[in-house]
Amino acid sequence: MVDIYPAIVTTLTGVLGVVVGATISNYVNQKIARQSAKKDIILRKKIEYFEKVVDSIGNNIQLYRKFIKKAEKIRTKKEAADILSELKKSRKKFELMAGPLYLDTRPISLRIKQFTDIEKTIFEYFGKISQPNYQKEDILHALKISLSDLEKVGNSLIFGFRENLLKE
Repeated sequence: MVDIYPAIVTTLTGVLGVVVGATISNYVNQKIARQSAKKDIILRKKIEYFEKVVDSIGNNIQLYRKFIKKAEKIRTKKEAADILSELKKSRKKFELMAGPLYLDTRPISLRIKQFTDIEKTIFEYFGKISQPNYQKEDILHALKISLSDLEKVGNSLIFGFRENLLKE
């Protein structure tokens, strides 16, 4: 006669192994999915921050280019003051967001500071354009040089940011 107990024990051991394996597998898969989701969210935030910085740089450069052309046609102090106030309102500011939480902004922050310093210089030139003791042509020439420097720093900032993103 065949003993039934060893067959039952073998079957129960197999079923228990499958149940435990499925439970552990499910836990491990969920943990991997959570880690992957975190990485996706962080990458999405980095890309969103990068897009906003690039958008701010591009818009500001186009804005300054447009206002330099307007400044060439200035005749009165009131026109200069209007252009300066309109420029201050239209300028797009850098979004702070949560960029430093998701990526190392130390190499980028120096370039952003350089960019904003050049912008301050541009605003100073626009403020001086209507003053009688300054030559309009000299100021316009200085504005064009500052715009060229601004474009160089902006491109450097974008390339540095992109390299930082590609490393990760």
